[in-house]
Amino acid sequence: MEVIYIKDNNISPIKEPLCCAIGNFDGVHLGHRMLIEEAKKHNMASAVLTFYPHPQVFLKKIKNYPLLTPMDRKKDIIKSLGVDYFIVFEFNDIVLKYDKNEFINILKGLNIKSIVCGYDFTFGYKAEGKLSDLRDSFTVYEIEKYVLDDKRVSSSYIKELLSFGNIEDASRFLGQNYAIKGSVEYGSRKGRKIGFPTANLCYDGYFLPKNGVYFVSIDYKGKEYYGMCNIGHNPTFNFQKDIRVEVHIFGLDFNIYNEEIEIQFLSHIRDEIEFDSVDSLKNQLIEDKNKCLRLVSLRK
Repeated sequence: MEVIYIKDNNISPIKEPLCCAIGNFDGVHLGHRMLIEEAKKHNMASAVLTFYPHPQVFLKKIKNYPLLTPMDRKKDIIKSLGVDYFIVFEFNDIVLKYDKNEFINILKGLNIKSIVCGYDFTFGYKAEGKLSDLRDSFTVYEIEKYVLDDKRVSSSYIKELLSFGNIEDASRFLGQNYAIKGSVEYGSRKGRKIGFPTANLCYDGYFLPKNGVYFVSIDYKGKEYYGMCNIGHNPTFNFQKDIRVEVHIFGLDFNIYNEEIEIQFLSHIRDEIEFDSVDSLKNQLIEDKNKCLRLVSLRK
């Protein structure tokens, strides 16, 4: 997959004609995948065009706006879906003020011939551009909303599921296990003192599920491990103001600091709670681990 970054109107046509899916694609969920699969059907090179930063981040001026798929993760997923071109359009004050015709001319300049978009897609300054405007210049494939369990699949609904710890349903709506990817940082090393050493994950940019303990799988250098992950503040004996993501990896007993890992969330085990003693916490962690190990055996 070739990645193309567009900034400040610096546009060069792609040599081959494109059928391009356009959107924000946060999560690359089942609805997004419908667009992408449609873009691959029409005897042209397939492309996905998205924006960076996410328009909501830019418009609301929110620092660290949490996403289901920050850009690197989004790129990896879209590549895995067999797309030919991934076009990243920098969203800034200039782009914000493009009228619909300016935006259409940019798409033409990229050699886009067909466009795939959702039924509610709008574009241009103050969302003045509609699907009917695109049809004057392109073949347009309009994709209806994707409904699962009588619910419209959307990034906002998936975030809602995650905020309640409903990992299984969130993953079903995504079309794959919800995952976060980052490097392992040095933590307080308190867990190893009670027999549960953890990898402290940098999760910049990611939307986090509800605080609590989760059964997870971990990808480290292409090898799969299982473990349990705590999201929260460590309230019992190592309170942290900022939320931490810490994972205890079964069968991994060597140093992985500064290494990159991916955590896939499989099940919510329990909420994060404060215990009255370190021993009570340790006993609960033993129970949590045993539950996770039983889930490992069921998966095998």
